[in-house]
Amino acid sequence: MKDVIHFYKTYDLNEVRKFYGDVLNLKLYRDQGKCLIFDMDGHGKIGFCTHHPKNMAESTCITFVYERRVDVERMHNHLKSRSAEVSKPKLNDEFKIYHFYAKDPDGHTLEFQTFLN
Repeated sequence: MKDVIHFYKTYDLNEVRKFYGDVLNLKLYRDQGKCLIFDMDGHGKIGFCTHHPKNMAESTCITFVYERRVDVERMHNHLKSRSAEVSKPKLNDEFKIYHFYAKDPDGHTLEFQTFLN
């Protein structure tokens, strides 16, 4: 695994950009249009998205980032072999990622992905 990103729901990406970029001085790692990902100075990454579900309990997502697509597929096969609840891996052209989702025992959303660019 290369990195972990914690995603949170936001209603205003411009305010998020100002606060995390200008006030906290975090470097913008990726701007995906609907999501902003900030580098926390070598201590992981934090992301904010406008497209998360309206239910705040479902608004967080822990994303595990891998170097290659094959690593994502290996993790999918591993979780599936352990009877975990997983979605099918797929390409996401909008965010230029290859990914799938799973749930942990408490129902938290986990995403396993690789960036394609």
